Parts: sequence; structure tokens; C-alpha cells
Amino acid sequence: MDSAHVTTTGNVEFGSVQDVTIHQHPEPAPVNVQPHAENLQSQLVDRSNQVIGESNMPIQLDRNIVAVRLEMSDVRQPIDDEWKEEMKRRVYLSSNRLNYSSVTIGQMFDKALEKAQLEAEVQCSTEAAKAEYIRRHANIVGVVGPPGVGKTTLSKMMVNQILKHEFLPDTEFSFFIKVKDINFNTKMTLLEFLTTNSRVKVNYTKEEGKALITFLHNNPNVAIFFDGLDEASTKEFSIISHVCKLDGKSKPVDIMKNLFNFTLLPKAKIVVTSRPGPMYKLHPDYRPNSIFEVLGLLEEAKNNLGTQLCGEKYPAIKKILDQQPNLAHLCYLPINFILIVFCLLSNESSEIKTMTQVLIFSMTRFVESSHLNGEVPLDKVGAKMVKLARLAYKGLQQRKLVFEKSDFDDVELADEMVTNFFHTYVDKSSGLRMKILEGNKRSYFTHLTWQEFYAAVYLMLFVSYREFKQLKSIFKDTQWSVVVKFMFGVCNPHAYKQLKLIFPAKMIKDYEEKKKFMESMMMESLSSAMDEDLIQRFGWIHEYNDDETLNKFEQCLPVELHMEAPTHLPEVGDIVYALKSFTIPYELMLRSYTTTEVYESLLRGIQGTTTTITRLAIVRIEMKDSLMESLLLHLDAMEWLHFDDVTNLSPYMERLSNAINQRSNKIQLMLWDQQLNDDDVMYLAGCLGNISLLEMWRTDISSDQCRVLKQAIRQLPSIQVHQLYPDILSTYLDVARN
Repeated sequence: MDSAHVTTTGNVEFGSVQDVTIHQHPEPAPVNVQPHAENLQSQLVDRSNQVIGESNMPIQLDRNIVAVRLEMSDVRQPIDDEWKEEMKRRVYLSSNRLNYSSVTIGQMFDKALEKAQLEAEVQCSTEAAKAEYIRRHANIVGVVGPPGVGKTTLSKMMVNQILKHEFLPDTEFSFFIKVKDINFNTKMTLLEFLTTNSRVKVNYTKEEGKALITFLHNNPNVAIFFDGLDEASTKEFSIISHVCKLDGKSKPVDIMKNLFNFTLLPKAKIVVTSRPGPMYKLHPDYRPNSIFEVLGLLEEAKNNLGTQLCGEKYPAIKKILDQQPNLAHLCYLPINFILIVFCLLSNESSEIKTMTQVLIFSMTRFVESSHLNGEVPLDKVGAKMVKLARLAYKGLQQRKLVFEKSDFDDVELADEMVTNFFHTYVDKSSGLRMKILEGNKRSYFTHLTWQEFYAAVYLMLFVSYREFKQLKSIFKDTQWSVVVKFMFGVCNPHAYKQLKLIFPAKMIKDYEEKKKFMESMMMESLSSAMDEDLIQRFGWIHEYNDDETLNKFEQCLPVELHMEAPTHLPEVGDIVYALKSFTIPYELMLRSYTTTEVYESLLRGIQGTTTTITRLAIVRIEMKDSLMESLLLHLDAMEWLHFDDVTNLSPYMERLSNAINQRSNKIQLMLWDQQLNDDDVMYLAGCLGNISLLEMWRTDISSDQCRVLKQAIRQLPSIQVHQLYPDILSTYLDVARN
């Protein structure tokens, strides 16, 4: 029954939660919930220990790896269509800009609370509304990042810290749910959803289950991890859902959305990980307001992980990586780093430049190794690998990442292939008394990257050209972006030759026609490509890694390249690979919403190419010695330089002023949201003679500083000054414009 206002009563002592009001949820049955809560808690602790002990390492490794620190940052809420429109109009809203400050696991919910409190003051007019807004937005965080960056590893680190009482130390019930495991086609209760998908076995009567879920509903010490939202086998997260009853049966997607907006379990803490696209496609009513991005491995973490992988051989491996920036940039992602180090340890990988080559090399070594010898005859491996690739493709097409025996039977995949290429676990039922407890075996590829690679191989080698052409629309879906990149890698002649050594050549269909199709897709509308689209094309041409195709690509590019700086080092590697190969001089207009390290790496990579940076915007970044040095490498060629809310710029104003004065022509300089001290203003005044346009917005200066600038401007009647925000600088605008 529904009740407008019900309070808990009776035997609710576990975790010291008492007399908490519940709205529109049933009154619990008069049963003693404590033993059931303690039993569930014990099983969840056991399951958490299993989670942190499960290896998601590549098949080549024969030992577990201790997790290393992953760099994570606080980022602006999603890149919605409205934000893209604002960017097109070049309107920068300071409250919505990206903020790439480093964040630790322990700071995530503190920052979410801080953000919710600040926004509640603006969004809400009553104290009750503020409290509700904070409750809704302070207790859920999103974690995004590209494939292979370590989102699952980060989730496991959080679970481990919960067990050690280092993160959310009061947590009593920690549910870890892999979204790809969820059966979105079966209606279930909230308790069934939580226990089934956390792989714990319970055995409650209906009344006991009702009492337990009501207890959890009132408990502030519940944590739920949804790992891999992008791996869900449904697309219904973008639409509004109905309100679920606490003890009613609903579709899992509706239960998740009701958890995300805290209609269910309003006091829980929730962490959701995903690739960026699916996270941002969540309907705003359910999307976390605080989103953090996993940036990958910094140098210290790579050294730690490399030493674990290689021992005393790691310094030699590191030296090779330092000499091969293409590989070094790829190593920012943990899965890439592990696979690349494995290749380098073999001493047979000097020509490797792309991840497709890395995966082909790793796969070849594996199928020829003792892992398969004795189980699958080498002359029959190829035919079985085709079935494996077909399963990978069918799974992605059906949004299925977890497979059962029926899936393997459909493609006639032998048990020994499943044993060697998949992680397998026993899927327990929720344990309600009417259900079977034994469960079924379920399996998934050792890493999603492998499934995407095999799917790319299947598409390029084994589907007909007729079917291939009909798939063009899905190639533009962000869910297929990694697959498409690997498809370009398979277009490489050397990669194709290697694949034919594993897969039966007689089974390959229409490869040349599909290759031409991919080339035409790469060149399509290239003359107008910009921002993310342009970065993606650079990724395609890098993975293709073919000189003739690169030359065609270069001929189709516009001379003026408009682009936001990438957010990850592998994308820097893609851009630098292309620009270093180009012979035509290009002019790059570059904007930054990224990290200092990525920006610096990009600027240094571009140095020495035929491309010049003519317009450069640096936004919300901390200025450092190395970044300023990288910037000054390009200053002579710049026509336009924009600093927007750059922190720590003051120590570098003298160097910047001297560099501007040494230019042979004038530059346009924009200073937005900057804090200038007396010395900074003196340095700025000293280089005005080489500035054709000075644009200032929300830049606070004192009366004395204003007089200094005013005097300098009077002596330079040709300079233009735009002040976009009415303040003290308005006193000299008329003079500046004469």
C-alpha cells in the first residue's frame, strides 16, 4: 500500500538509524530486521573483498598487480548542446567553465557537497528547498574517462578504501554493481536488483525483504557503485522515468534512475563510472552534478606499475618509451601501458606505433604460446578466432558485454577458447526462496578494449561489403568510436598482412572495398572539421599509419585548423603524429580546456612542424615554468593570445612582457578574470607598444594601477582597448580609443 507519511518503528537498531521519515513508501512488516541486515552486511564485505581481488589485467599477465594512483580532476558538468551553442557564440560563463584541479578519492564527496551548497544558494529561495537540493546533488558523483583509463580500477580502489575505513568510513553496506551484468529485460524489486547485481545470495521471505529494504532506505551508511554506465544494454537513460515503489517490481533502468535522483535510498552515497558520452546523455534529472575525470597515469604511477611488470628491466623499457613519443603518449592509459610494456619486453616491437599494432602483436604471441598449445591445434586456431571475433561484434551490436553458454553456442565457440579469452564467474540468483540458487556461468572479455578490437577485425575482414555499407550510421555513434579507430588500424597494409597469418585468408571478404569505404569516411567533410571531430580524424589517420593515405588526408585539410586542445595525452600523440608528417604549412587556432601537462605536451609536440599556432587561448590552467617555456616557443607566430582565469600567471608577467617586446610585429592580448599586482601592471604597460588590441574582462586593478595603464595608453594612440565589464578601467576607455 502507499502511504503519504510513514515512520519506521520496532526493531531497527543496526547502524543506529531510528525514527527516520519515509515519504510514499510502505511501512515495514513487524519483523526483526537486524539479523538479516547483519547477514547482508557480512556478504557484502565478502563480495567487496572479491571485487578488489578480481584481476582485470590483460590475458598476457600471469600475476596480479597492485593498483597505482590514477590522476583525477574536477571537471565542468557535461558538454550539453546548450554549452556547445555557448561555445559557438564564444560566450564564456565563469560558473560553468572546466576546472582541472587535481582531486583525490577522499575529496570527491566533499567537493560535491561544496558545489551543491554553492549552487543551492543560487537555485533555491527557501531553506527547505536548499536542503533538498543539497541532499540530491551532494551524495552522487560521476567518474568519466576514455576507454582503458582505469575507471574500474579506480572504483575498486574506492571499495578497498571503504573496507579500510579510509573512504566513506561509516559505510556499512557497500554494493558494487557492474552495469554490463544487469539484465535490463527482467522486472524486479529494489532488493532483488541490489543483491542480484552485487552477486550476493540472500534468502528472505517477502515480509523480511520488505523490512530489510525499508531499513536500507533509511540508512545513511549505504554506498552503491555503478561501474560502467556506458556498458548498459539499454538506451533508456536519456528519458524521464516513473517513480518506483520501494517494494514494487520495476525495470532495472527505472530503478537505477530512481536511485540516481534519490527517490529510492535517499541517504545513500552513489558513484557512477562511465565513458564521457553516455554519462552526458543521462537525462539531467538523473545525471550527477559533480563529475570527475580520470586522466590516467602520471610519471610516478607509470614508474610504479612498470617496476611491478618488469622488475629490474623497467629502466631499459622506460628509455625506449622516452625515445618513442608515439608509444609514450599511449602509455597514459593503464591498459595501453601494460600491453605496450609487454611488447617491449619481447624485444620484437621496434616498429610498433599504434594500439592496433600492439594488440595484433599481443594476440599473435598469445595464440602461439603455451596457453593454447595442447588445447587448440595451431592450424585450427584461425577458424576459432573468427568465431571469437563474430561474438565480439554481435555483442557490441546488441549492447551485450556479458555472455552465457547460449551465446557461445550460437557462434559455436569451443570451451577452450572461452577459458583462454574470457573471465568467467558464476551468476548467483537473488536467493529468494522460489529461485534456483546455483546460478549460471557468465563470461566477458578480459577487457572491453579486446572486445572492441575483435569486433573491428570481424567488420573489416569477415562481413560482406553490402552489410558493411549499411552500418555507416552506427560508426558515428560514440559507443563505436574505439571500434572504428581499430578498423582504421586494420586498414594498415602491414597490420592486414599480420592478421592473415592468424585468421584464414580464404574467409576474408571484400577487404579492399571496405578499406576504400573507410578512407572516404575519413575524408568526408574534412574541409570543415573542427574541435572534437578534427581530433577524432587525427586519431583515425594515426591508427591507419600509412604514408600514402596520410598524404591524401593532408591535401583535404583546410589551411586554418580550429581545435580545442585534447584532454588526454593519447590524443596529443594523434595530433602530433599527423602534424609532424605534414609538409603544407597550417595555421592552428587552439583553445584549451585541459590539463597543464597535456597542453605543454601538445605545444612542445607542435614545435618544429610546418604548423604555426596563430591564435592561442589558455583557460583555467595553472601556469608553470615548463608551460610558459612551451608557450614562448610559439609566441612569435601568434596573432592573438588569450589568458582566461589562468592561475599563477603573475610570476611570469615579466618574461611574457619581454617576449612580446621582442616580437617583430604586434599581437592582440586578452586578459580575462586575472588578478594583477602592481608589478604585473608595470610589465603590461611596458609591452603595450607591441600590442594592437588589449582586451580585459573581470580583471581587477587598483586606482594607482589604472593611472599607470592610462598614462601608457595615452602615449600609444594606435592601441585599442576593449573593456567588457564596467569597472574602474572605464575611466580611461575614451583616451584609449583615440
